[in-house]
Amino acid sequence: MRFTTSAGRQTLVERLPAAPGSVFRGTEERTRVLAGALTWLAGHASLFDPPQEDEVFTAAPEHIVPGRSRKAFGELGLALRLAHRVPALREREDIQSLTKAWLAMARRRNIFFDARRRVHLVPLMAVALAVMNDIDTAPDPARRALQAVLDRRFLDRTERSAWSQVDIRYYFDALGLRHGFPAPDTLLRRSTLLTLPALPYAQRIDLYAITHLVFHLSDFGARPLPGLARPDLAEIRDYLALALAMCVAERDWDLVGELLAARACVGGGADPVSHFAADALLEAQQPAGFIPDQSWLRGLDTTEERETAEFFAVYHPTLVAVIAVACDMAKAGPGPGAGA
Repeated sequence: MRFTTSAGRQTLVERLPAAPGSVFRGTEERTRVLAGALTWLAGHASLFDPPQEDEVFTAAPEHIVPGRSRKAFGELGLALRLAHRVPALREREDIQSLTKAWLAMARRRNIFFDARRRVHLVPLMAVALAVMNDIDTAPDPARRALQAVLDRRFLDRTERSAWSQVDIRYYFDALGLRHGFPAPDTLLRRSTLLTLPALPYAQRIDLYAITHLVFHLSDFGARPLPGLARPDLAEIRDYLALALAMCVAERDWDLVGELLAARACVGGGADPVSHFAADALLEAQQPAGFIPDQSWLRGLDTTEERETAEFFAVYHPTLVAVIAVACDMAKAGPGPGAGA
């Protein structure tokens, strides 16, 4: 089988095929993306370390906001949670090592400290607690503290987009907490999934909204999108394919990864568009294993220390690549040689 890479080179590929329905062309391509990403993540695990939450801060607890290190820590946890759903990934030594490191940071940094007052951190605390609930043991005091916040009728009663409500509800539901968010099928009807933005005018944030709605409404592919008619599902699948092709052309590898994962979640993504996009993602992957974002491709221009600046420029697309592989393997199957 021949295909043309984003650099215009033709390559002859004779690989083991991935499982039927995979968004990757073959098992070897999928494994190479995963192995490179996990190698880079393992080498930079210490940079995901969040703040020490039981320290005294100059800001009042109500004014403490997440910040990029807390966000990165939570996103690493989410990627590990999804990897643990797939036996072939859960058994990998690199996944086990990253999991131990993540849990150690969570405990050392006391990340659930003062959850009743640090209201801006509650969504990230819910993500972290859902991760611990699936891969270890969620501490009951933290669960009770989050429930106490919800019982104040604040987080689920404030003005939010359907995207934001879907995201937050997903993690509260995963923890079995009481809340007042609308039902998932109601939120889907209020979202842009049924009024998809015209691609020529769509902003990047619009496409992130689409992928996150798919992720959290489908539980990352574990269930169908709620209350969706077949024609609407077909339209969403077509839209994801067109958006993916556009993002490959723009070399937006963060969104390419998200859209590949979303196509894996809703099915119907095992086609030449996905296969070409996955090939292009693999070609964009750097020798160190990370996936670059657009700021890295433009050249980092910052006064920060180089390693820190590069980390925050590339960690997210690298995590997204792991999520895409996990969603693909959960949905399509591991394929031959998946555990290598």
